[in-house]
Amino acid sequence: MIKVIVAGAAGRMGGRLVSLLKDSAALTLTGAVESKGHISIGEDAGEIAGCGQT
Repeated sequence: MIKVIVAGAAGRMGGRLVSLLKDSAALTLTGAVESKGHISIGEDAGEIAGCGQT
């Protein structure tokens, strides 16, 4: 299992990566980061991406 951290997880590309990682058998989402003060800090990355809780 490869652990992955997504930078910019609340953006379009980051959200897509979170969605793909949720469905992957070989990769696991280990962390998701966003810029300081971003409105989505503290929320679940999967919920932000629209793919359910991670």
